[in-house]
Amino acid sequence: MPPPDTAARLAAWLAAHMEHHRLSPDDVARELRVGARQVRDWLAAAGHRPPAAAGEFDHLDTPVKLGAWLRARIADSGLTVRELASSTEHVSMSTVYNWLKGEHLPAPPAADEPDRFDLLLSNPALGLGTHQRVQLDEVRRRLTGTSLHVEDPATWDARTLPAANRSFTGRRTALRRLDRALADRAALVLLTGIGGVGKTALAVQWARSPLTRATYPDGCLHLDLHGYSAGSPVDAATARVRLLYQLGADPRRIPSDPEAQGALYQRMLADRRILIVLDNAHGEPQVRPLLPAAPGCLALVTGRGRLTGLDVTSPGLVRLDLDVLAAAEATALLRDLLGRLATKDVADADVQALADRCGRLPLAIQIAAADYLTHHHPRRTALADYTAALALGALATGPDDPATAVTPTLDHSHRHLSSGAQRAYRLLGLHRAPDFAPAWAASVVAEPLDRARLLLSELAQANLLTVDDRGRYAFHDLLREHAAALAERHETAEDRRAAIGRGLDHWRAGGFAATMAAEPGRDPITLHPLASGVAPEVFHDYETAARWIDEELEGIVAGAGFDADVWQFAWTAANALGDRGQWNRQTELAHRSLDASRRAGDAEGIARSHRFVAHPAIRDGRVDEARSHLRRALDLHREGADAAGQAAVLHSLAAIEEHVGDYAAALACAETALAINRERGFLGGEGRALNEIGWHLAHLGRAAEAVEPCLQALAVFEQLGDRGKAALTLDTLGYIHHARGEHDAAIAEYRRANAEFRALGRPFETAGTLDRIGDVHADAGDRTAARAAWSESLALFEELGHTAADDVRAKLDAPG
Repeated sequence: MPPPDTAARLAAWLAAHMEHHRLSPDDVARELRVGARQVRDWLAAAGHRPPAAAGEFDHLDTPVKLGAWLRARIADSGLTVRELASSTEHVSMSTVYNWLKGEHLPAPPAADEPDRFDLLLSNPALGLGTHQRVQLDEVRRRLTGTSLHVEDPATWDARTLPAANRSFTGRRTALRRLDRALADRAALVLLTGIGGVGKTALAVQWARSPLTRATYPDGCLHLDLHGYSAGSPVDAATARVRLLYQLGADPRRIPSDPEAQGALYQRMLADRRILIVLDNAHGEPQVRPLLPAAPGCLALVTGRGRLTGLDVTSPGLVRLDLDVLAAAEATALLRDLLGRLATKDVADADVQALADRCGRLPLAIQIAAADYLTHHHPRRTALADYTAALALGALATGPDDPATAVTPTLDHSHRHLSSGAQRAYRLLGLHRAPDFAPAWAASVVAEPLDRARLLLSELAQANLLTVDDRGRYAFHDLLREHAAALAERHETAEDRRAAIGRGLDHWRAGGFAATMAAEPGRDPITLHPLASGVAPEVFHDYETAARWIDEELEGIVAGAGFDADVWQFAWTAANALGDRGQWNRQTELAHRSLDASRRAGDAEGIARSHRFVAHPAIRDGRVDEARSHLRRALDLHREGADAAGQAAVLHSLAAIEEHVGDYAAALACAETALAINRERGFLGGEGRALNEIGWHLAHLGRAAEAVEPCLQALAVFEQLGDRGKAALTLDTLGYIHHARGEHDAAIAEYRRANAEFRALGRPFETAGTLDRIGDVHADAGDRTAARAAWSESLALFEELGHTAADDVRAKLDAPG
């Protein structure tokens, strides 16, 4: 037997070798052809514990098991819990006892706070190596929902969930309570607190955590209920329809009856594991119809009110009242926002004093930090002096609680803005746009675009606006309310109305210009006069115009406010909403347009609004309702000697006749519309009528006669540069050639149409053309090509959530 000192040296070398190469006692035993127990005895006799094997702690899958393992390790050390705690900095005996019981296991700390769990593991008495501590840290992370290795679903659908806040700090206790809700399989979590306390930020941070994503692999729905926004809260029925859209419901099949909608909503949630974030709720009646009954789903509701009625109707809900940040968290957040250069020589007490002066409210802290960095250079103004000058008081988010005051902080930032930025802040806050572009802001403030960009940059630097990677700006809800309140105090009623009008006029003029650029063959309208200071945007190509409509659509729909102009907003938005499958919103806007035009006494607006209401009625098969609206529109257009309006009604009547299968009547309507459009010299209307004539002739078995009208229509649209309508005409030609048995010609026309639809980003038309290509191949006897085209068509229709997928699927499933 070797001397003790030699045995110790060998054991030390063996332990180091095993840890460096991540070898277990079993690995060494196999190499030396001895038992694993012999290797452990060698190490133990010399005072060394064997290094951890990869996966040694995999069995510690609950906090209780981890606690039991830790208890055994402490016992092996020969120390009591009291002795171990007293020799470990920042760790108390009660804390260790909690961990031994499997309770209050801490997540990794934020910022520079000490990691008490790792400090305990690092105590030499426990004899743990670095590799072991790393593995135990991963065990801790896994048990607290902060694992770096939780496998996320590869395609986690959360398109409506906002991005996580990069400056999110702390909230460890709240995050642990939310994680506990997962373990308890809660169905409803209520997250409440004052405005600006960070409810949405916390909800998004937790929703995007790996553990939450893994628990709800079918995705996340998010809906802002606007409970405390400038406008009215979203009513429960509208909110439920919007959630149905997110779930992929076919808008055409969403029932109008509220009970039937509720049943459809719950049916689509059944057998799915989905997280539903209902943000900024106002009251219990708004929330109850949106709560999932499915056991695999969880609703996370945020709001300023406590919503105590939900305690009665939703037993077992998890309630989390979010308070202001803890002192350490607020200080860590403020240091992170100010940066090391600004705080390297600043005492913790001074940083904490500013955080305390801001009420430890996250929003106020962010604004104060931006204001200090922007207007008070650290070399000129000490942080303590800035804090002393930051007089908080005045307005508050709550009516009787000055401790929650945030408005003074916002006022302070407002006062330090340039006069131009102050005015821009106030006027922009009068609008409800979810986000906006610099060009729109320039019209609102009646300034040149370059000047407006500078003002927006100043507001963003002061954290009074956010800017995304598209260069679009947005208000926080509380900041918008603050800006609007300042406008009430500082701007005259006339100036406020003028600013609102300029923003609406910008959308109205931009919508007209973008629509005509995207659809040059469309019948133009005559815009009402624009307010002074409005700078309409100009579009030279389809792509730019289509992108503008996509980005501004929500603002256009939300902003259609002045009665006399609502129908001009609907003229732009109705088609755009329909193209996106948002048919319920299209119908809602059409009725708003009709009501507003009646109040304004605008005959043209009333006539066009009847047409807007008729279009979705035709699509949904409500033929009698559609006819009624179209007849009223036709009467009004005749009274006003409006030939363009009469032709438009005839096009819609042709669609009704096609819907009921009367192609002869549809042909007659199209031919009358053609005569009117030729008489008035409107090429776009002439091309549309000619294409419709060809389509109806083909369905009447007169395919040979159908070719010439479509060729004329194609020439018109190519002359106008209307790529979309030209592609539709090519599709009609493909159908005509197929009807004539000319398979090769049909395929050629369909492929030309398909290529254009793809280039224009129109998946619905692409899917339809592919379906018809499959029909041609099937009739030609090429089943392989038919199946390929139908399969691609089916995939697109399914992605769109369109019922046409059922017809294509039936073709694929048909025998032979």
